Amino acid sequence: MQTEATSSSLLLEADSLACIRDDRLLFEGLSFGIHTGEAVVLEGRNGTGKTTLLRILCGLRRPDEGEVRWDGESIELCATEFHRYVAFVGH
Repeated sequence: MQTEATSSSLLLEADSLACIRDDRLLFEGLSFGIHTGEAVVLEGRNGTGKTTLLRILCGLRRPDEGEVRWDGESIELCATEFHRYVAFVGH
């Protein structure tokens, strides 16, 4: 794992995420990356899975499919390092 990120490095990566809640598919095949210095806006109607996605990205919930990576490594394998940099504040 890199100890210091460069300005163009991919820090957070979602790879083929899927989430099912109460027998309802919220999303599937969701992939994207967030580079150092970028900000992302997450928009959608109520009940579409925005908060659930944020919980998955922060490691508070596991995706039903796919993987979240921090600096190229699964957040499940680098949880201590990952949680030094990421926080979740719910509504």
